[in-house]
Amino acid sequence: MKNNDTDFRLPSSAFKTLLLKDIKLLLRDLKFQIFMVILMILFVLSAISSSATYDNYRKEYQDALTTHQNKKANGKDFQLIEMISGAVDITVIDMPTPSLLFSRYENFPNIIRNQVDFYSPRFQRYKGEQEAMFSLDWYFILAMLAGFIMLILSFEAISREKRAGTFRLLSISGFKRQSILWHKYISYMILYLLITFVPALLSLLLFFALTATWDGIYMVKFLIVLLLSIPFASFFVFLGMFISMFKNYRNSIIFVVFSWLLFVIIVPQSANIFGRIITPLMSTAEESARIKTARDNATEAAIEKYGDRALSQYYIDDGVRVKWVIEQDEAQALEWQRQDATYKKQTKTILNIDSISPFAQFSRISEIVFDKGYYLFEAMQQTTKNTISQLRNLMIEQDSRDETSAHYFYSWARNDNNGLLSGGRVPFSMQMFDQPDFVFVTNIPTDDMATKALKILFRLLPILVLNLVLIVCSVVKLEKLDIR
Repeated sequence: MKNNDTDFRLPSSAFKTLLLKDIKLLLRDLKFQIFMVILMILFVLSAISSSATYDNYRKEYQDALTTHQNKKANGKDFQLIEMISGAVDITVIDMPTPSLLFSRYENFPNIIRNQVDFYSPRFQRYKGEQEAMFSLDWYFILAMLAGFIMLILSFEAISREKRAGTFRLLSISGFKRQSILWHKYISYMILYLLITFVPALLSLLLFFALTATWDGIYMVKFLIVLLLSIPFASFFVFLGMFISMFKNYRNSIIFVVFSWLLFVIIVPQSANIFGRIITPLMSTAEESARIKTARDNATEAAIEKYGDRALSQYYIDDGVRVKWVIEQDEAQALEWQRQDATYKKQTKTILNIDSISPFAQFSRISEIVFDKGYYLFEAMQQTTKNTISQLRNLMIEQDSRDETSAHYFYSWARNDNNGLLSGGRVPFSMQMFDQPDFVFVTNIPTDDMATKALKILFRLLPILVLNLVLIVCSVVKLEKLDIR
């Protein structure tokens, strides 16, 4: 009985011994040491570069906030009549956060400005010195460089053992081939954690020190993204080990390079090309022409329904002119929304094609975790639409309390003063809007944690399936591998 127990424990002990041996050999490998130094330098540079960009973004955000505060102090801009006539925009703005390190702000707008009346957004981005800066972020390091490094380190995993003769010795000693494959995989994944987690944590602390900030929630999100990067690193480790079973060493190198180019260059570029072909956008001239046509058609329809009175600011008591202006503005806003829908459709098409690449999937996941990129862009648009609706209701309610106001809620009300002033009334209240901070929105709601988790899981499924496919292919190929 004692002998049987000993026989049961030996494989486990031997497995640990082999695992430690592989880790020690990998740590002594010059390639690993060089890559470790490179990654450390890049993480430090990322913290320095991102902190400078972050400071610029904070300054621009503060400038926008100061402008809003100055308008509040001046007061005139927040008269209800000034707001409805377009003197003040709703500003939905993404506050700069440390998540800049994981997502590139220039991918999608950070600011949406919109008049009170209808949803016709003007998309803007932070701009300034940071556009000319050296762009480096953790997503680039983790998703692209770390994956490539694991591919380079692991593409000799089996072939090196075969050339040295140790694979045959292990097989003779009773080790199953699958067991050898798994201890190789585990050793490379431990290596991945070492070359990414330690430099990344140090880089994060450096970023906080340089920007004089501290964000506990961001720290948690940061750790979540690091953990979520493991399946992507695993994919490249399995791919490297599968390539290492090729008979021809040169073919292995060519396949490694091709795999990298496929995911980094070919797929993203193809996504951009085919996305634009499948869903083309109109030119600026075409957009302007369609908007003009929409307004002209609304005007012609108004004249047919209401006559020439719709075009005169001196005949507004019957509400005809009000109806014409609103219909014209609504036609223009609908055209803007159609163009926006086309832009979003093209963007989604490009992102869907690009998602074939593991790098793109990791990018989408980090956007969900950190509320950035296209994920935040959609939330910003919905927030803008909701804000317009709420703001209009608040203004209508406040205007209804003004006995001198004709309650004509339309954008040209300011221009039509002459038609009503002679009667001692104004088309819209001269009162100050009592909630001016409502037009400066920084709280952009996104999904709750459960919904985010489901979206992340959906994004993870393709890479998990790819891992499974590579595992099966690697096991099958290894079982057939000639180790003589």
